[in-house]
Amino acid sequence: MKARIGMVTIGQSPRDDVTPDLEKIWGNGVELVQKGALDGLALKEIHQMAPEKGDYALVTRLRDGTQVVIGKRHILGRMQEKIDELNQQGVNVILLLCTGEFPEMESRTLIIKPQEVLHKTVAAIAGKKRVGILTPLTRQMEQARKKWLACGVEVETACGSPYTQEKEYLDGVEALSNKNISLIVMDCMGYTWEMKQKARRITDKPIILPRTLIARVISELLS
Repeated sequence: MKARIGMVTIGQSPRDDVTPDLEKIWGNGVELVQKGALDGLALKEIHQMAPEKGDYALVTRLRDGTQVVIGKRHILGRMQEKIDELNQQGVNVILLLCTGEFPEMESRTLIIKPQEVLHKTVAAIAGKKRVGILTPLTRQMEQARKKWLACGVEVETACGSPYTQEKEYLDGVEALSNKNISLIVMDCMGYTWEMKQKARRITDKPIILPRTLIARVISELLS
């Protein structure tokens, strides 16, 4: 019997830009059940969720590939609804497709929050060495610095979205590569395996890609 993995994106499902990299690790022995916090909403409704001053900003992708920026507070209730649906559908584990910071969600099924796994893994690897954090938006750089410092990791930050022109994230990687850092974290589930390979061509720093790291953790849980 195939393991059933529930996935909740903060954008719209299905996330066909994410699943190929995950399925390469999981193989054919899994069934994916995808839900999106923005599923069923019109673009006008989504734009009304834009972050205001002081909001925790999240960047995500719509079904057609469009990048949108939303305030976290607008989608927490909708995320819980999708988690409730996945519990009813009997999945074996639920993956949140975002490296942002989220509160505890109600669920009978185990929920994997990428940020918590990523932060603890990087902290253990880096020790007291500085880490380069690539985040999608300029407005997220200070947000990222604070959340990494909270888990004891000194960081340098740069930005470059995975949902826009390739040059943006490569410029961010190059900027980080010139800093005194031990490794680079591409801190968004939107960055792909292919993007990591292109980044490796312009830096000699090790790179951690959240989506493949998390996929391997889930593979261990289900194997």
